[in-house]
Amino acid sequence: MSEINNFFTTLDPEDKRTNIPSTISSPVWSGGTATLTSFFTSSVQSASSGDYYYDVYDKAGSDSTREVQFAVSYGHFHGSGSKSTSAGNNPSKAVYRQFRNVCIKNAASSTKFNFNANGDGTTYNGNDIFAISVNRARYREKIDPGNWELRISGSHGNLIKLIDDSEATSDSTIKASQRVFNIVSGSISTGASLIKTTAIAQSDLSYGSSGIGGDNASKRGSLGYFYPELGLIILNAEAVSASCADGVTATTDGINLTRSSATDDNTTFELVTAIISGSHFQARREEQIKSSHYFCRVRSNKYNFSQNPTYYSGSQGELTNTTFVQDPKSYITTVGLYNEQNELLAVAKLSQPLLKSRDREAVIKVRLDF
Repeated sequence: MSEINNFFTTLDPEDKRTNIPSTISSPVWSGGTATLTSFFTSSVQSASSGDYYYDVYDKAGSDSTREVQFAVSYGHFHGSGSKSTSAGNNPSKAVYRQFRNVCIKNAASSTKFNFNANGDGTTYNGNDIFAISVNRARYREKIDPGNWELRISGSHGNLIKLIDDSEATSDSTIKASQRVFNIVSGSISTGASLIKTTAIAQSDLSYGSSGIGGDNASKRGSLGYFYPELGLIILNAEAVSASCADGVTATTDGINLTRSSATDDNTTFELVTAIISGSHFQARREEQIKSSHYFCRVRSNKYNFSQNPTYYSGSQGELTNTTFVQDPKSYITTVGLYNEQNELLAVAKLSQPLLKSRDREAVIKVRLDF
């Protein structure tokens, strides 16, 4: 009966493997949804902070379980295109500078986003941007490069599919602490990124007569940049709008880039409308977790008795089942991990009870992820 006193077993150092890194990928959106096809905004939120951004939800306002999935904002270097105006200090101006400071390594010297995807030194400074910022709770550590696709449909019904070029490059020149990839036209519908090789040429994306979209009036540059660790998509407003147009040289762009400085515009909502029309935002997140493995070895002479009150009867603590006197048996259902002070730190539950007797030994592997 001495086996009853075997409450704890000290783990051998060789039975521990700690801090093992591994990478997992899972859908970004709420409820484990891989693709959003319906998008909703909130009149309450748009009234309070809609001057700067619009929160986009996965469900309608009547559903109490809805959650913010991402936010959309519009930034203009000179402050044009804002929902509300304030002489020289419009919301779009603050938005542009905020994202410039976050994304550009040398923001002090590089005052504008340079949408040059070729790396040939040519400058395609853009005065205006669209920013799509995925909710922090959704992407957690980072969005998985090569595993997202956003579809945007302009006012002419021309649909474009946006992905990143992580399959083609690993260049990270804009921010030393975060990776950055170019946004290109393509699809991941086949399970792998497929870059559209017949993408619109930069030289075809000529400006309209106003010519206020950027410093280089003959070209718009690339479609934008993707920052996985920031959960951030920065779109070149000029290039995306032109790509949504009915033909690459259409005089009317696919997304209405209203850039008034003295009237109330709502250019941010123009992209929200285009995203709603596109009806497709697919994304996965990527996380690195660390695991510790503990191999709990249960020898033949250990843990063959139970502490369950029904295991015993009478004031003398006699075994309820008399056959257990010579051949004790128990069922292991739970493993507890304790520190040196016998304080319980973690509990592991078995999927089903494990029979234990003097004729049976077991090794139970406990994995802790954190």
